Amino acid sequence: MSKSKYFYITTTLPYVNADPHIGFAAEIIRADVLARYQRSLGAEVFFNTGTDEHGVKILRKAKEAGMDPKSYCDFYAKKFGDLKSALNLSYDNFIRTTDERHIIAAQEFWKRCANNGDIYKKNYQVKYCVGCELEKTDSELENGRCPLH
Repeated sequence: MSKSKYFYITTTLPYVNADPHIGFAAEIIRADVLARYQRSLGAEVFFNTGTDEHGVKILRKAKEAGMDPKSYCDFYAKKFGDLKSALNLSYDNFIRTTDERHIIAAQEFWKRCANNGDIYKKNYQVKYCVGCELEKTDSELENGRCPLH
């Protein structure tokens, strides 16, 4: 493989609503193995990871902890960032969805989608469980509520 070969890999960006867990550790280690392998073949690798710091779940967890959302996110994002040395990871970039550069990139992406006609407004109703982060059908609910949350 020549140096002109590029390889991009990213993990999911986990919510910072709790400590990092073994499931995310397994995911980021697998991504790290792929990144190292591609580098060994001579690829120019960009390995991205980070944290997702938006959503109702984050707001609720921050309130439960008696913290403002920004401080709450800072606290948990550091724990995810600390995995780099703890797991000897080789990622190139750690992005937080609250980082200014991420906000600018997300807004640009949104604008491009809108300009291409990929975004449209429509009214719809769904039953949504914040805990599961999923839409629910009536058959999945018990007395109109998620049985798990």
